[in-house]
Amino acid sequence: MADKNLNAPALSKAVCTDRTNITRYLRGERLPQFLTFVALVEFFDCSADYLLGLTEYQKDGEHYFDAPPFNVSLKNAFAKSGKSQYGLVKQQKISASLVFDWLTGKRLPSMENLVKLSEYFEVSVDYLLGRER
Repeated sequence: MADKNLNAPALSKAVCTDRTNITRYLRGERLPQFLTFVALVEFFDCSADYLLGLTEYQKDGEHYFDAPPFNVSLKNAFAKSGKSQYGLVKQQKISASLVFDWLTGKRLPSMENLVKLSEYFEVSVDYLLGRER
């Protein structure tokens, strides 16, 4: 925000969320919902992993694609990794019905579950969002 000379009201308007949500994110009281998170990484044109604090530095000159629907990216992660839904459920302790809902596009993961998925597939969050290929 400092790099773009933004305050919470200006950022909230830019990513279409309430100003109090931005304030809560900044205080570490809450993580954004999936769609708000995608809007934030696309607005800042930065790595999702960097914004989540999973990497210490932002890569200069990195190009990111617009995020496709999450269920498309998740299906792609399963197909390319050869890993199973059963393994995900057992290893990350995520309910099978929740995984089904993600795969059918009925629900979107929380930030905590997005990180768990990243760990399971051994890929970046940006890859899971379809922003890296």
